[in-house]
Amino acid sequence: MDIKHREVVQWLQEIYGEERIPLYEKTERSITILYKLMKECKRAESQARILTEDYTRKAAEYNAEAQQLQKWRETAKLDPSQLTPENQKSLQALAQTANILDIQTPSSTNIILAMNQLEMEHMQIASELEQEKSRTAYLLEANKDLSKKLQDIKIITKQAEATWKLRQEELAKDAKWKQFTEKKCKNYEADINRFEAKLSQVGLTKEITHGNISAEWARLQTLEEEIKTLEKQLRSYTLPPDMSLAELKVQEARQELATLIEKFSENFNTDVLQG
Repeated sequence: MDIKHREVVQWLQEIYGEERIPLYEKTERSITILYKLMKECKRAESQARILTEDYTRKAAEYNAEAQQLQKWRETAKLDPSQLTPENQKSLQALAQTANILDIQTPSSTNIILAMNQLEMEHMQIASELEQEKSRTAYLLEANKDLSKKLQDIKIITKQAEATWKLRQEELAKDAKWKQFTEKKCKNYEADINRFEAKLSQVGLTKEITHGNISAEWARLQTLEEEIKTLEKQLRSYTLPPDMSLAELKVQEARQELATLIEKFSENFNTDVLQG
């Protein structure tokens, strides 16, 4: 027999006493159920015992209080049935006041002391109430402030999200434009390399560039102007100077002019052919 079964048997013996304990199934499940039932019954009995003792003590206190009140009434020779309605109302009011103030003897001194104590408690509670109101007002104000800040943060967050979205779109456009520009640059570089290769194949030199031809043409114009000036000077002479020297200078200028004209013609023909 295990411990649980032994306790159950003892409990059943206490209940039935000298009577025979009824037959019951001695399985593990039934023993467990009876053991739980025993625990609950003992707990209920313990609580009932405590309540009974409390009720007994209170009954004794009430009896003692009733006897004390009876002695006081006999000493004062006070019979409630002989009191007038006004006196009965006053007595009831005094009893209610004593109950409210929680005093044993409703004397004037005890009532005044109890009222002073009640007033002090009232003042303390009122002070605590004011403090609680101030604390509540502060918390409400702080809550309003926090709510406003939270609303501002929400607005700022929405604006930041919109700005971020717009910036992302601009970055996407910039990336596309960059890709387009890089592609164009690569195309231009390829074209430049291709054209340079073609110019190298046709024998392009620095002397037949447009800038060089323009410079040569300007120089030719200058020489023509100088020749015209020299011719005017020759015509202005009444007596010719050293004719051999003058003819030599004129011949040199004409040769130089012919060379420039020939060179210009060659360069011009070359540009026309390449174009």
